[in-house]
Amino acid sequence: MGIPEEYAVQKFHQLAGYAKRRGYGNVLEGGCPICREGSSWGRKRRLYFMVNDSHIYCHNCGWTGNPVSFIQTVENLSYKQILNEASEYDILPVDVAQEKQQFVRTQEAELLPKDSINMLDPVQREYYSKDKMFNCVMDFTNRRNLLRASNRPKTLYVSLSDYIHKNRLIIPFYDNNQVTFYQSRSVLDSDKERPKYLSKVGADKSIFNIDNIDIDLDKIFIFEGPIDACFCKNGVAVAGIQENSKSSLNEKQKHQLAKYNFFDKVWALDSQWQDRAAKLKTEKLIEQDEKVFIWPEKYGKKFKDFNDMALALDINEIPYKFILDNTYTGLKAKLLLTKC
Repeated sequence: MGIPEEYAVQKFHQLAGYAKRRGYGNVLEGGCPICREGSSWGRKRRLYFMVNDSHIYCHNCGWTGNPVSFIQTVENLSYKQILNEASEYDILPVDVAQEKQQFVRTQEAELLPKDSINMLDPVQREYYSKDKMFNCVMDFTNRRNLLRASNRPKTLYVSLSDYIHKNRLIIPFYDNNQVTFYQSRSVLDSDKERPKYLSKVGADKSIFNIDNIDIDLDKIFIFEGPIDACFCKNGVAVAGIQENSKSSLNEKQKHQLAKYNFFDKVWALDSQWQDRAAKLKTEKLIEQDEKVFIWPEKYGKKFKDFNDMALALDINEIPYKFILDNTYTGLKAKLLLTKC
Protein backbone atom coordinates (compact mmCIF):
# COMPACT_ATOMS: atom_id res chain seq x y z
CA MET A 1 0.00 0.00 0.00
CA GLY A 2 1.41 3.40 -0.97
CA ILE A 3 0.56 6.92 0.07
CA PRO A 4 -1.53 9.39 -1.97
CA GLU A 5 0.48 11.58 -4.31
CA GLU A 6 -1.22 14.69 -2.93
CA TYR A 7 -0.13 13.76 0.57
CA ALA A 8 3.46 13.15 -0.53
CA VAL A 9 3.54 16.52 -2.30
CA GLN A 10 2.22 18.44 0.68
CA LYS A 11 4.61 16.67 3.06
CA PHE A 12 7.52 17.62 0.82
CA HIS A 13 6.39 21.25 0.93
CA GLN A 14 6.11 20.97 4.71
CA LEU A 15 9.44 19.27 5.40
CA ALA A 16 11.80 20.52 2.69
CA GLY A 17 13.22 23.99 3.07
CA TYR A 18 11.57 26.74 0.96
CA ALA A 19 10.24 24.17 -1.50
CA LYS A 20 9.08 25.17 -4.96
CA ARG A 21 8.53 23.67 -8.39
CA ARG A 22 11.26 23.25 -10.97
CA GLY A 23 10.77 24.76 -14.41
CA TYR A 24 9.19 21.61 -15.87
CA GLY A 25 6.12 19.81 -14.57
CA ASN A 26 6.87 16.82 -12.38
CA VAL A 27 9.80 17.97 -10.23
CA LEU A 28 9.83 19.81 -6.90
CA GLU A 29 12.98 21.19 -5.31
CA GLY A 30 13.78 22.34 -1.80
CA GLY A 31 16.39 22.48 0.91
CA CYS A 32 17.37 19.09 2.33
CA PRO A 33 16.27 18.77 5.99
CA ILE A 34 18.57 15.75 6.40
CA CYS A 35 21.92 17.42 5.72
CA ARG A 36 20.72 21.05 5.93
CA GLU A 37 23.02 21.59 2.91
CA GLY A 38 25.77 23.14 5.06
CA SER A 39 26.41 26.81 4.31
CA SER A 40 24.03 26.64 1.35
CA TRP A 41 20.92 26.31 3.51
CA GLY A 42 18.50 29.08 2.66
CA ARG A 43 20.30 29.91 -0.59
CA LYS A 44 20.20 26.74 -2.71
CA ARG A 45 17.68 23.97 -3.30
CA ARG A 46 19.47 20.67 -3.88
CA LEU A 47 16.76 18.25 -2.83
CA TYR A 48 14.66 17.04 -5.76
CA PHE A 49 11.33 15.21 -5.72
CA MET A 50 10.56 13.48 -9.02
CA VAL A 51 6.84 13.15 -8.42
CA ASN A 52 5.94 10.84 -11.30
CA ASP A 53 8.75 8.48 -10.26
CA SER A 54 8.00 8.77 -6.50
CA HIS A 55 11.70 9.40 -5.95
CA ILE A 56 13.55 11.98 -3.83
CA TYR A 57 17.27 12.70 -4.11
CA CYS A 58 19.65 15.18 -2.48
CA HIS A 59 22.49 16.36 -4.67
CA ASN A 60 24.40 17.60 -1.62
CA CYS A 61 24.48 14.64 0.77
CA GLY A 62 23.42 11.93 -1.68
CA TRP A 63 20.39 10.78 0.32
CA THR A 64 17.92 8.97 -1.91
CA GLY A 65 14.59 7.25 -1.35
CA ASN A 66 10.85 7.35 -1.89
CA PRO A 67 8.42 9.74 -0.14
CA VAL A 68 7.70 7.23 2.65
CA SER A 69 11.37 6.75 3.56
CA PHE A 70 11.85 10.54 3.35
CA ILE A 71 9.09 11.14 5.90
CA GLN A 72 10.39 8.31 8.09
CA THR A 73 13.89 9.79 8.09
CA VAL A 74 12.89 13.39 8.76
CA GLU A 75 10.01 12.86 11.22
CA ASN A 76 11.09 9.51 12.70
CA LEU A 77 7.69 7.98 12.03
CA SER A 78 6.92 4.31 11.44
CA TYR A 79 5.37 3.13 8.20
CA LYS A 80 2.09 2.44 10.00
CA GLN A 81 2.07 5.94 11.51
CA ILE A 82 2.60 7.46 8.05
CA LEU A 83 -0.27 5.44 6.58
CA ASN A 84 -2.55 6.50 9.43
CA GLU A 85 -1.57 10.14 8.97
CA ALA A 86 -2.09 9.91 5.21
CA SER A 87 -5.59 8.47 5.67
CA GLU A 88 -6.55 11.34 7.97
CA TYR A 89 -4.56 14.06 6.25
CA ASP A 90 -6.45 17.22 5.37
CA ILE A 91 -5.78 17.48 1.64
CA LEU A 92 -6.53 20.98 0.49
CA PRO A 93 -8.77 20.82 -2.62
CA VAL A 94 -7.30 23.93 -4.21
CA ASP A 95 -3.72 22.71 -3.75
CA VAL A 96 -4.61 19.31 -5.10
CA ALA A 97 -6.11 20.79 -8.23
CA GLN A 98 -3.05 22.95 -8.73
CA GLU A 99 -0.65 20.06 -8.19
CA LYS A 100 -2.58 17.78 -10.53
CA GLN A 101 -2.60 20.43 -13.22
CA GLN A 102 1.12 21.08 -12.87
CA PHE A 103 2.04 17.39 -12.83
CA VAL A 104 0.29 16.64 -16.12
CA ARG A 105 2.89 15.36 -18.55
CA THR A 106 3.60 17.57 -21.51
CA GLN A 107 1.82 16.79 -24.76
CA GLU A 108 5.14 15.68 -26.20
CA ALA A 109 5.79 13.26 -23.33
CA GLU A 110 2.32 11.75 -23.73
CA LEU A 111 3.13 10.85 -27.33
CA LEU A 112 6.37 9.08 -26.39
CA PRO A 113 7.01 5.77 -24.58
CA LYS A 114 6.19 5.52 -20.88
CA ASP A 115 8.19 7.80 -18.55
CA SER A 116 10.45 9.10 -21.32
CA ILE A 117 13.44 11.07 -20.04
CA ASN A 118 14.65 14.08 -22.00
CA MET A 119 18.36 13.36 -22.39
CA LEU A 120 19.17 16.94 -23.36
CA ASP A 121 17.41 18.57 -20.41
CA PRO A 122 20.20 19.50 -17.93
CA VAL A 123 18.08 18.91 -14.83
CA GLN A 124 16.92 15.47 -15.93
CA ARG A 125 20.45 14.55 -17.03
CA GLU A 126 21.80 15.51 -13.64
CA TYR A 127 19.08 13.63 -11.81
CA TYR A 128 19.71 10.40 -13.73
CA SER A 129 23.48 10.86 -13.90
CA LYS A 130 24.08 7.87 -11.60
CA ASP A 131 21.63 5.54 -13.34
CA LYS A 132 23.52 2.77 -15.14
CA MET A 133 21.10 2.37 -18.04
CA PHE A 134 20.66 6.10 -18.57
CA ASN A 135 24.43 6.42 -18.82
CA CYS A 136 24.59 3.44 -21.17
CA VAL A 137 22.22 5.14 -23.62
CA MET A 138 24.01 8.45 -23.18
CA ASP A 139 27.33 6.74 -23.93
CA PHE A 140 25.82 5.39 -27.15
CA THR A 141 24.78 8.88 -28.28
CA ASN A 142 28.30 10.12 -27.50
CA ARG A 143 29.97 7.25 -29.36
CA ARG A 144 27.78 7.98 -32.37
CA ASN A 145 28.52 11.71 -32.02
CA LEU A 146 24.79 12.45 -32.14
CA LEU A 147 24.93 15.44 -29.81
CA ARG A 148 27.36 17.18 -32.16
CA ALA A 149 25.65 16.20 -35.42
CA SER A 150 24.72 19.27 -37.44
CA ASN A 151 21.19 18.09 -38.20
CA ARG A 152 20.13 16.28 -35.04
CA PRO A 153 16.57 16.65 -33.68
CA LYS A 154 15.90 19.14 -30.93
CA THR A 155 15.96 16.40 -28.31
CA LEU A 156 16.46 12.68 -27.67
CA TYR A 157 14.83 10.46 -25.08
CA VAL A 158 15.27 7.25 -23.14
CA SER A 159 12.73 5.23 -21.17
CA LEU A 160 13.79 3.02 -18.28
CA SER A 161 10.37 1.41 -17.82
CA ASP A 162 8.41 1.16 -21.10
CA TYR A 163 7.50 -2.46 -21.90
CA ILE A 164 8.56 -2.26 -25.56
CA HIS A 165 11.12 0.55 -25.73
CA LYS A 166 12.84 0.13 -22.35
CA ASN A 167 16.59 0.92 -22.26
CA ARG A 168 16.69 2.10 -25.89
CA LEU A 169 17.48 5.44 -27.48
CA ILE A 170 14.17 7.08 -28.42
CA ILE A 171 14.29 9.34 -31.46
CA PRO A 172 11.23 11.58 -31.91
CA PHE A 173 9.94 12.61 -35.34
CA TYR A 174 8.64 16.20 -35.36
CA ASP A 175 6.32 17.99 -37.74
CA ASN A 176 5.37 21.59 -36.96
CA ASN A 177 7.09 21.12 -33.58
CA GLN A 178 4.76 18.25 -32.67
CA VAL A 179 5.80 14.63 -32.20
CA THR A 180 4.17 12.62 -34.99
CA PHE A 181 6.13 9.38 -34.68
CA TYR A 182 9.18 7.89 -32.99
CA GLN A 183 11.65 5.06 -33.27
CA SER A 184 13.77 3.46 -30.58
CA ARG A 185 17.26 2.21 -31.32
CA SER A 186 18.91 -0.69 -29.47
CA VAL A 187 22.13 0.10 -27.62
CA LEU A 188 22.69 -3.16 -25.71
CA ASP A 189 24.31 -6.37 -26.95
CA SER A 190 21.63 -8.27 -25.02
CA ASP A 191 18.96 -6.58 -27.19
CA LYS A 192 20.30 -7.97 -30.48
CA GLU A 193 17.56 -10.60 -30.76
CA ARG A 194 15.09 -7.80 -31.40
CA PRO A 195 15.15 -5.47 -34.43
CA LYS A 196 17.72 -2.69 -34.27
CA TYR A 197 14.90 -0.16 -34.69
CA LEU A 198 11.44 -0.43 -33.17
CA SER A 199 8.68 1.96 -34.21
CA LYS A 200 5.67 3.48 -32.51
CA VAL A 201 2.94 0.84 -32.45
CA GLY A 202 -0.24 1.54 -34.38
CA ALA A 203 0.99 4.70 -36.09
CA ASP A 204 1.83 5.49 -39.69
CA LYS A 205 5.46 6.33 -40.29
CA SER A 206 6.23 9.98 -40.80
CA ILE A 207 9.29 11.92 -42.02
CA PHE A 208 12.14 12.42 -39.57
CA ASN A 209 13.60 15.95 -39.40
CA ILE A 210 11.03 17.47 -41.74
CA ASP A 211 11.09 20.50 -39.43
CA ASN A 212 14.83 20.98 -40.08
CA ILE A 213 14.51 21.62 -43.83
CA ASP A 214 16.45 24.69 -44.97
CA ILE A 215 14.44 26.17 -47.85
CA ASP A 216 17.51 28.01 -49.14
CA LEU A 217 18.96 24.65 -50.18
CA ASP A 218 16.55 23.30 -52.78
CA LYS A 219 17.51 19.70 -52.17
CA ILE A 220 16.38 17.01 -49.74
CA PHE A 221 18.41 13.91 -48.97
CA ILE A 222 16.29 10.94 -47.94
CA PHE A 223 17.78 8.28 -45.67
CA GLU A 224 16.20 5.15 -44.26
CA GLY A 225 17.39 5.59 -40.67
CA PRO A 226 17.26 8.79 -38.60
CA ILE A 227 20.84 8.58 -37.27
CA ASP A 228 22.36 8.89 -40.76
CA ALA A 229 20.05 11.82 -41.53
CA CYS A 230 21.49 13.72 -38.57
CA PHE A 231 24.81 14.06 -40.41
CA CYS A 232 23.58 15.73 -43.58
CA LYS A 233 22.12 19.16 -44.17
CA ASN A 234 18.48 18.77 -45.24
CA GLY A 235 18.74 15.11 -44.37
CA VAL A 236 15.43 13.40 -43.56
CA ALA A 237 14.57 9.77 -42.88
CA VAL A 238 11.58 7.54 -43.63
CA ALA A 239 12.04 4.89 -40.90
CA GLY A 240 12.49 2.15 -43.48
CA ILE A 241 11.35 1.85 -47.08
CA GLN A 242 7.89 0.46 -47.81
CA GLU A 243 9.02 -2.84 -49.35
CA ASN A 244 5.62 -4.22 -50.36
CA SER A 245 4.36 -1.10 -52.08
CA LYS A 246 4.76 0.48 -55.48
CA SER A 247 5.89 3.63 -53.71
CA SER A 248 8.73 3.93 -51.20
CA LEU A 249 6.70 6.42 -49.16
CA ASN A 250 3.36 6.04 -47.42
CA GLU A 251 0.55 8.54 -47.90
CA LYS A 252 1.39 10.46 -44.74
CA GLN A 253 5.00 10.90 -45.83
CA LYS A 254 3.95 11.97 -49.33
CA HIS A 255 1.74 14.62 -47.78
CA GLN A 256 4.59 15.89 -45.61
CA LEU A 257 6.93 16.20 -48.59
CA ALA A 258 4.27 17.72 -50.87
CA LYS A 259 5.17 21.29 -49.94
CA TYR A 260 8.72 20.59 -51.16
CA ASN A 261 7.65 19.38 -54.62
CA PHE A 262 10.11 21.70 -56.33
CA PHE A 263 13.08 20.38 -54.34
CA ASP A 264 15.43 17.81 -55.82
CA LYS A 265 15.12 14.63 -53.76
CA VAL A 266 17.98 12.18 -53.51
CA TRP A 267 17.76 8.79 -51.80
CA ALA A 268 20.92 7.98 -49.82
CA LEU A 269 20.94 4.45 -48.43
CA ASP A 270 23.62 2.36 -46.71
CA SER A 271 26.61 1.17 -48.71
CA GLN A 272 25.51 -1.01 -51.61
CA TRP A 273 28.96 -2.61 -51.47
CA GLN A 274 28.34 -4.03 -47.99
CA ASP A 275 24.58 -4.27 -47.56
CA ARG A 276 22.65 -6.50 -49.96
CA ALA A 277 19.31 -5.16 -48.74
CA ALA A 278 20.46 -1.59 -49.46
CA LYS A 279 21.46 -2.66 -52.97
CA LEU A 280 18.08 -4.26 -53.65
CA LYS A 281 16.25 -1.21 -52.29
CA THR A 282 18.38 1.08 -54.43
CA GLU A 283 17.46 -1.03 -57.45
CA LYS A 284 13.79 -0.61 -56.60
CA LEU A 285 14.20 3.17 -56.30
CA ILE A 286 15.88 3.31 -59.70
CA GLU A 287 12.92 1.45 -61.19
CA GLN A 288 10.69 4.14 -59.67
CA ASP A 289 12.73 6.82 -61.51
CA GLU A 290 14.11 8.19 -58.25
CA LYS A 291 17.51 9.87 -57.93
CA VAL A 292 19.83 7.67 -55.89
CA PHE A 293 23.23 8.00 -54.25
CA ILE A 294 25.59 5.20 -55.32
CA TRP A 295 28.50 4.73 -52.94
CA PRO A 296 31.85 5.11 -54.74
CA GLU A 297 33.94 1.96 -54.32
CA LYS A 298 36.63 3.81 -52.33
CA TYR A 299 34.12 4.79 -49.64
CA GLY A 300 31.51 2.08 -50.04
CA LYS A 301 33.93 -0.70 -49.16
CA LYS A 302 35.28 1.23 -46.19
CA PHE A 303 32.13 2.67 -44.59
CA LYS A 304 28.84 0.89 -44.07
CA ASP A 305 26.72 4.05 -43.70
CA PHE A 306 26.94 7.82 -43.32
CA ASN A 307 27.25 7.78 -39.54
CA ASP A 308 30.15 5.35 -39.87
CA MET A 309 31.79 7.69 -42.37
CA ALA A 310 31.27 10.80 -40.23
CA LEU A 311 32.79 9.09 -37.19
CA ALA A 312 35.83 7.82 -39.09
CA LEU A 313 36.49 11.25 -40.62
CA ASP A 314 35.67 13.06 -37.34
CA ILE A 315 33.18 15.41 -38.97
CA ASN A 316 29.73 16.58 -37.85
CA GLU A 317 28.27 16.77 -41.34
CA ILE A 318 28.74 14.91 -44.62
CA PRO A 319 29.16 17.59 -47.34
CA TYR A 320 26.06 17.40 -49.50
CA LYS A 321 28.27 18.00 -52.54
CA PHE A 322 29.77 14.54 -51.94
CA ILE A 323 26.28 13.06 -52.20
CA LEU A 324 25.34 15.11 -55.28
CA ASP A 325 28.57 14.19 -57.05
CA ASN A 326 27.59 10.53 -56.71
CA THR A 327 23.88 10.83 -57.48
CA TYR A 328 22.48 9.07 -60.52
CA THR A 329 19.23 8.03 -62.13
CA GLY A 330 18.02 5.78 -64.90
CA LEU A 331 20.38 3.63 -66.96
CA LYS A 332 23.58 5.17 -65.52
CA ALA A 333 22.42 4.33 -62.00
CA LYS A 334 21.62 0.74 -63.02
CA LEU A 335 25.04 0.24 -64.60
CA LEU A 336 26.91 1.62 -61.60
CA LEU A 337 24.84 -0.48 -59.20
CA THR A 338 25.81 -3.70 -61.01
CA LYS A 339 29.45 -3.01 -60.08
CA CYS A 340 28.69 -2.94 -56.35
